[in-house]
Amino acid sequence: MASSCYICILERAGFECELLSLPEDRRLELVEGLLQFMAEHMRDVPATVGTEREIMLKRISGVADPYSKLKEESNDVARELLPVAERFYDLSEDKMEALVRIAAAANSMEFGVRGHEFDNRSFSSVFEDTLREDLVGDLDALKKLLARSSRIFYLTDNAGEVVFDLFVMEKLREMGKRVIIGPKAEPVLNDVTADELEGMTDAEIVPTGGVVGISLDRINPEARRLLFDPEWLVIAKGMGNFETISEFEEALRGRLIYIFRAKCEPVARANCVRQGSLVARAYL
Repeated sequence: MASSCYICILERAGFECELLSLPEDRRLELVEGLLQFMAEHMRDVPATVGTEREIMLKRISGVADPYSKLKEESNDVARELLPVAERFYDLSEDKMEALVRIAAAANSMEFGVRGHEFDNRSFSSVFEDTLREDLVGDLDALKKLLARSSRIFYLTDNAGEVVFDLFVMEKLREMGKRVIIGPKAEPVLNDVTADELEGMTDAEIVPTGGVVGISLDRINPEARRLLFDPEWLVIAKGMGNFETISEFEEALRGRLIYIFRAKCEPVARANCVRQGSLVARAYL
C-alpha cells in the first residue's frame, strides 16, 4: 500500500460513519479496530484492508448493507441517463469502441474515494462529456481482443454503473458472444450484488464473493473456474478488481481487459496515467 492508501481507507471509514450517522463510540470502535488491522497488514493490497473495514462496519453498526440507499439512488440516476448512452452508441460508427467508452465512463460512479469528487445528481450534467473523454490504453488492441472473444466473464463493480454495464453486455450478446456476469455475492461497498441483479437481466450470473475486488482465497468455485479457463475473456471493472487481479494477472495474460477511472493517485501511478484518467487496456 502507498502512504496515501492508509489515509484514504480511514477517510472512507469516516464517510461511512457519516452515511450511517453512527454515534461517537461506534465511530471510535471502527477507527481503532481499523488502525490495528492496518498495522498488522501493512503489505496487503488496499482492497484487502477495505474488505476488513466493511466487515467491521457491518458488525459495529448492525447494518447489513450500509450503501443500500445510495445504491438505489445510483441505479435511478443511471436509468435516467441510459438513453444518453443508447443514443451515443446508435450514432457511433465504431460500435465496439462506443461500448468500451460507455463502460469506462460509467465507472465514475463511486463514493468516498479520496481525490475523487462524485455526486449522483451532478453526474447527470457531465455524463455525455464523459463518454467522449480520452481513454488511456491501446484501444485498437483491446477492440481486436474483444471482437475475437466469444466467451466473456464480466466482473462488475458499482451499482448505478451496472445499468450501463448491462447495456454493454446486451450489445455484446447481440454480437453472438456468451456473457456471464460476475457481481458480488453479498453487499460490500456500493458494489452491485447478485440479488440486486435479479429482475434486471436474463444473462447468466456467477457471483464472485463478498470482498472488495477478487480474493482467490474467498472466491466462489465456479467464478474461479471461469477466471482461469483459457477460453474466457475477463473484463474487470473498477479499481478494486484492478488492485487485486493485478496480483495474479500473469495467469490471465492475453485474455484480460481492465476498465476503470483511476480515481486515486496510487492506482494512477501504477498505470502511468494522471489521476482521474479513464483507463481501458488489455493485458497482452
